[in-house]
Amino acid sequence: MAESGSRAIGRPRRAADGSSSGKTDPGDPLVVHSLRKGLQLLDLFDVDHREWTVVEMATAIGVPKATAYRLARTLEAAGYIVLDPPTARYHLGPSAVALTYLSGSYAELVRMARPYLEDLAKSTGETVNLAVELDGKAILVDEIRTKRPFKSEIPVGRVIGDIANTNGKLFAAFKTREERERIAMRPNEKATPYTVTDPTALLEEFEAVRAAGLAFDMEERSRGVCAVGAAVRDQSGRLVAAISVVAPKSRFRPDEREAHASAVREAADRLSAFLGYSPSEA
Repeated sequence: MAESGSRAIGRPRRAADGSSSGKTDPGDPLVVHSLRKGLQLLDLFDVDHREWTVVEMATAIGVPKATAYRLARTLEAAGYIVLDPPTARYHLGPSAVALTYLSGSYAELVRMARPYLEDLAKSTGETVNLAVELDGKAILVDEIRTKRPFKSEIPVGRVIGDIANTNGKLFAAFKTREERERIAMRPNEKATPYTVTDPTALLEEFEAVRAAGLAFDMEERSRGVCAVGAAVRDQSGRLVAAISVVAPKSRFRPDEREAHASAVREAADRLSAFLGYSPSEA
């Protein structure tokens, strides 16, 4: 990492008090100074400064180490930054990515995936979404809605931290055995009576997802809402996204479920092929 004192070219120059030129007057009585300091800390992260220790952050924004530590812990609790224990360095978390995904590295993936999502929504007549993973959490980065009477409860940009959904299941299922066991053993909230929380049952479901390449959500996250999702891979075979079809229970009967599963698998396979993935070479 570059020295924390040298900012990236083109970033706002900071005054001695840590403020940026052109920003709100720090003497404004309406300014919440603790929030302002927290945002200054968050603003330290950029393409040339991806990781920071508490000491480096304290020096950069001109606050005591104890203050920087409290600010960092607050941002960490909200998911905006994540601590890497072995290095004691923080990097951006899923909440920060959720705020900036359209202008960040996922914008290109969203652009490339959009035609496949639109085709899938047209063929199924149901809501279709695209999710990516960051630090073990799924982030919904795009969604296609149809004119049919159904509204998804998860807005674009939302961080989905649980596994009671197709995206969470797909990202969990294709991790190492040790990681799958850790995910299954951790406390998992029972969002509805249908949410699977038993570790043994979860591990069995992960194996089923790995075998079929599909994940189902049968009212596990929200009552009356079902979904089926498939994995999207890049040229190296890495799982880079998940595509899902989401529908009300009344339109997710066995025949419809089978048709949606086939359609979402085909869409994910087509997008994966476009990204350079070849199953024979994996």
